Amino acid sequence: MNTLLKKPTLFFVLGILSILAGTVYAVILIAGNSAQDGLMGIYILFSLVLVLFAVIVDRFLVREFGSQKVNKIQFSFLLFIVLLWIVRAIVNWF
Repeated sequence: MNTLLKKPTLFFVLGILSILAGTVYAVILIAGNSAQDGLMGIYILFSLVLVLFAVIVDRFLVREFGSQKVNKIQFSFLLFIVLLWIVRAIVNWF
């Protein structure tokens, strides 16, 4: 169990950071004055369940295939998403 935490991957680090930041932001919103802020905080908390699921799947894949292979796949996935954003920006520009 301890070795899985010593092998960070892209999705693991981003997932943990987003869980921490999302939880703090959601608590601030829920403690706010308006109902819309409270609902947005609850929505953020529910969306963090999916992030937690992605982190758990990431840890399972690291245990099965190793952190180097998983990192390679995750970086290629991230580059594909960035490529799609660039294509969208170019298409919207014209």
